[in-house]
Amino acid sequence: MKGENNLSFSVEVAETLGLECAIILNLYNKNELEDISSYDALVSSSKKKLKFINDQTIADSINALIKFELIKIQENNFKNNYEVRSPNRGSTLNSLSKDWEPSSEVIEILNMTDITKDFYNAKLKEFKIYWIERGQKRNNWNSTFIDFMRREWAKDVNSKNIMPHTIDENWYPDQDVFDILNLSEISKDSALKYLREFILYWKDKGTAFTTWNSKFIDHVKRRHMMNDNMGNNEENKKYTEPGKYTKDFKTRKNDNTWAKEINLE
Repeated sequence: MKGENNLSFSVEVAETLGLECAIILNLYNKNELEDISSYDALVSSSKKKLKFINDQTIADSINALIKFELIKIQENNFKNNYEVRSPNRGSTLNSLSKDWEPSSEVIEILNMTDITKDFYNAKLKEFKIYWIERGQKRNNWNSTFIDFMRREWAKDVNSKNIMPHTIDENWYPDQDVFDILNLSEISKDSALKYLREFILYWKDKGTAFTTWNSKFIDHVKRRHMMNDNMGNNEENKKYTEPGKYTKDFKTRKNDNTWAKEINLE
């Protein structure tokens, strides 16, 4: 069946709720299910799309997704008596408010992982500040928070497990690096122009760090600033840029413009 060979899913959802839940959720979010107007229609549409998955497994997976508000259906007599709302596609878009809190289902999902209570409480404030300042409207703040917590937890665990190490010739910065540089109006393509020289320099130095991403950000910003300053000073460019001389030897020999910069008084 068309699409069966190209199924995709969220690794985070698969790790928490199972592979089947992750596949169904992805189909739902991509509008690839024929009918989601009711629970029975959603189950039936999922069965048609996922013939290789057991019918009971599909039903159980949909129940789990509804319970954790990852899928929302409007149906008065839903057989499991879950409190459900209208589908995401018809939900009202809302900006994140200062008093927003993740739902109890979100907390239940997080408690199923290794993420500690202190960690997600600390990150909640950061999450709200970021999205309130952006002013973006969404109808799935709970799902967004789960994804955010997964990424932040993974970064925290990795930062504690990695020992200082020398840079590898195949080292490549994380995507977060380019996001940060973009805030300084430095594009990804511009940043990558400095990658090779950065690797060669630190490979030659042989110093071990755990903060190669931060060091690359600093390096790109310095080099970008140097190039901007050099580009704004045409007089300096004549003496710093490699290339052919624009004047003959005799003219250059008699040129005393360099003395203008010297004050003997």
